[in-house]
Amino acid sequence: MRRAVLACLVAFGLVAAACSSDDDDSAPPTAGGATQDGSTRDGGALDGSTPVADASGASDAAPDSVSPAPDAATLPLTVTSAAFADGAFIPKVHSCDGAGQSIPLAWSEAPDGTQSYAVVMRDLSLPGPDNYHWVIWDIPAATTSLPQGIANQATPPTPAGSKQTAWSFGPQAGYGNVCPPPGTPHDYELAVYAFPVAALPQAAVSMGPNEVDALIQTHKTAAGTIVGKYARE
Repeated sequence: MRRAVLACLVAFGLVAAACSSDDDDSAPPTAGGATQDGSTRDGGALDGSTPVADASGASDAAPDSVSPAPDAATLPLTVTSAAFADGAFIPKVHSCDGAGQSIPLAWSEAPDGTQSYAVVMRDLSLPGPDNYHWVIWDIPAATTSLPQGIANQATPPTPAGSKQTAWSFGPQAGYGNVCPPPGTPHDYELAVYAFPVAALPQAAVSMGPNEVDALIQTHKTAAGTIVGKYARE
């Protein structure tokens, strides 16, 4: 009986020694708890915790969305009109209820190096891109105002050297009068732009107003606006 008990104890001791030897041969964890086969002992996937980022700062997670930077190259112009204050109503003489003459404008505070200007007038109350009432460009740098009643020509005599496209609502070149449907007033924006070139690159009077405006937005260095309202009688 004693021999049987002793044999069992010896056999148990041999098994325990073998198990201990197997543990000692296993791969040690690398830094951060990862083993050589790529699994983790204490990382996020196994216990639900968030893995610690490595020293390089790299991460598999998607980066936070970043808002586009403002157009730092575009400086502010001050724009006024002798016809109305910003946000006020446009006089009848500039509409289809009156003579339909172009709106007088003045601007200031252009950046150094300005060589020309452009004016773009749009109906902000209309959706879509076809809402242009006036696009005039290559206005000389020495000109910082426009009188009322610029001629409706592709190359008007005043300002000398300037050019105009047709408006969005017909083939006429130059200013197109404000003429919204009866009812709610429409908002009309007149934007003035400055450029470091005397002639707007690639712009032509045969182009649509939206095409010329796209070139204006590409080359502008300063901009300012005034908005007026108009409602039909």
